[in-house]
Amino acid sequence: MDDELYKPLGLQNPVARRRSGLALAALSLAALAVAGVGFSWYRGYFDPAVPEPQIADAGTAATAQAPAAQPKPVPITPTIRPSVLPETPDAPPLAEVEPQGRLEPVPPPAPIRRQESGLAHLPDPALVERGATGVIPRRGPDGARPMDVYSRPPDTEGNFGVARVVIIVGGLGISQTSTQQAVKQLPGAVTLAFAPYGNSLARWMQAARQSGHELLLQLPLEPFDYPRNDPGPHTLKTGVSPVENLADLHWAMSRLTNYVGVINFLGGKFLTDESAMKPVFDQLAERGLLFVDDGSLRNTASGDVAKASLLPYARVDVLIDAVRTRQEIARQLSQLSEQAKRTGLAIGMANAFPETIEMIASYAAQASRLGIEITPVSAIVRDPERKSR
Repeated sequence: MDDELYKPLGLQNPVARRRSGLALAALSLAALAVAGVGFSWYRGYFDPAVPEPQIADAGTAATAQAPAAQPKPVPITPTIRPSVLPETPDAPPLAEVEPQGRLEPVPPPAPIRRQESGLAHLPDPALVERGATGVIPRRGPDGARPMDVYSRPPDTEGNFGVARVVIIVGGLGISQTSTQQAVKQLPGAVTLAFAPYGNSLARWMQAARQSGHELLLQLPLEPFDYPRNDPGPHTLKTGVSPVENLADLHWAMSRLTNYVGVINFLGGKFLTDESAMKPVFDQLAERGLLFVDDGSLRNTASGDVAKASLLPYARVDVLIDAVRTRQEIARQLSQLSEQAKRTGLAIGMANAFPETIEMIASYAAQASRLGIEITPVSAIVRDPERKSR
């Protein structure tokens, strides 16, 4: 029986076989131990569920007689990924999204600083940046807003007892004759609004600023009967992506500099669509501009959206020359004065027609006798950032 057992191992001498029996048994146990350790290492290396084997010291290995116990299976714990990526010392903190929908916080406005009168016709280098179609306004690094830097102080700044009248004359830059007449004849307290389609806008902007005027940009917005009634190229529309509207907004903003804000040109349909307005109003607020609703449509959502966007806002009360007769223009100017005396403030909007400019110039010259004060639009907007009107 012993000869048959040992023949496969190549042992032919029975005497040598008996003498080496104990040695062979010891070697077999050692080989099994080494093989067990190697197998455990192999499984642990390729199978992450098996823990890395513990290597015993030499004394323990020499005295081990029994095969090692099978390791208990280790449960695999699923990886739980945090919903917010952890911040690292090299990464800036994640910006919080405000309830109004802004993607990044807006710095608080700096104390109001205005351009010196001799520099009013030059863009402030800290308040512009290069856009895809030209220079567009932005907040300064210190939070300064174009609506403050390019503003004109009211004649009685801080006197809230006076009846204030804001007059905005739009359509400038289209007709050279009317634009020149408005810049030369109207007092500096009258706000001038330029269309983005005029020629020589930079030259007329400089002339207006040097004459002390505060400026607005007229923004073409989609009316209800568009395209039959077309405000012009780059009109902001409903039913298109915010990216497309912001590109058209930037085009219009790049046509002029040194303005405090924008006022709509047409836009009955656009100003009733909150989803179309919100990205545009967010952009205006973030760039430190104001918005004026020209009052041509009775029910718009502009006020609610401006409030949600923290956008400085005002709305026109009286359309001065909706009917272009001297009698009707005089009547609307009288209504403007009456409302200002009754409520403390009234805002009128007119177009740059020769007869309108002439009558507004005469009205402004009589402001003191009428018991009113002509004041720039930036002085009366509802400004959420400064909590004032």
